[in-house]
Amino acid sequence: MTILNDIVENTRAKLQAKKAELPLEDIISKLNGLNLPKGAFKESLLNKDQAIIAEIKKASPSAGIISEDFDPIRKAKEYEDFGASALSILTEEDFFQGSSQYLQDVKEITSLPILRKDFMIDEYQIYEAKLIGADCILLIASVLNDEEIKSFVDLAETLQLDYLIEVHDLEELKRVGHFSNAMIGVNNRNLKTFNVDLNNSINLKKEFKNNNIFVAESGIKNQDDINALKAHDIHVFLIGESLMKGDFA
Repeated sequence: MTILNDIVENTRAKLQAKKAELPLEDIISKLNGLNLPKGAFKESLLNKDQAIIAEIKKASPSAGIISEDFDPIRKAKEYEDFGASALSILTEEDFFQGSSQYLQDVKEITSLPILRKDFMIDEYQIYEAKLIGADCILLIASVLNDEEIKSFVDLAETLQLDYLIEVHDLEELKRVGHFSNAMIGVNNRNLKTFNVDLNNSINLKKEFKNNNIFVAESGIKNQDDINALKAHDIHVFLIGESLMKGDFA
């Protein structure tokens, strides 16, 4: 069992309670009454030499507590001042100490589009993401089969949500490359060992010939790392830990 398996199983168990508390039909009814706008997440990253998706997270399985004085609103304002193109907010509660409320609170004070960073395994979470104000969802190829990815992509497009499909290796990249509207994210962290290697993004970018927005995720610590990735035609970067700790330079 990897940590990813543990997170998915925990998410599955918690979803049962969520569905009992707020049935999917109620979420859909609320959405129908709100007429929420299309997410502008993907649009915010287009045609930029350097676009940073700045991540707001309190903790992670690999790093433990990242921010002792965690304040998502303050952090979002810092990221805006820093020049971030978009935000990523962890909503997974147990392993990352995230919350949907963090996303809702930040949505009220920022004009930056927001990725809901969570472990999406059920259409319920996609409707929920739209309701809480997300502009984009994360789909992790390693926890979804091809049929689930197709179904979730279709639903995201129906709800006018952008979607970032995360891969870890070439096999996963080949599985999702045909989704022409997707953003493709490469996680540089090996979820079995927690080791990080930026060359994972570089190597997979060389293999990927499509025109999707290509995002390097994890392990980006400074501008030198960004420059190294830009040299290989990667221009969008999801950065969390180093920004949260204030270590990015």
